[in-house]
Amino acid sequence: MDAGVVAGVGNIYACESLFLAGIHPLTPAGMLTPDDISRLVLAIKEILTRAIDMGGSTLRDFFASDGLPGYFAQTLHVYGREKAPCLVCKNPISNIKITGRSTYFCGTCQQIQYF
Repeated sequence: MDAGVVAGVGNIYACESLFLAGIHPLTPAGMLTPDDISRLVLAIKEILTRAIDMGGSTLRDFFASDGLPGYFAQTLHVYGREKAPCLVCKNPISNIKITGRSTYFCGTCQQIQYF
């Protein structure tokens, strides 16, 4: 979730990528295994590709340059879904603040790693 570590991935896409990779957002980057990093890189690429293909994430008043809304927001698994059931395990989605930003995750599907 720290843009100083991975730049260019917005909050929505960071939350969704971490969910897809199964990584808890409070896991320090230095504790990620090579497998975790590989999963995260693939997840970021997949999430950004899907978002681009769907015209982005229209939340409130954003529209693409052609005036059309983006439809990726309709496929979100965690972002903006606090207390809603996880689409995978049915446990409620959690929301915490990290560096002043709302961060959404499933505490069951995204277990924090301690070494």
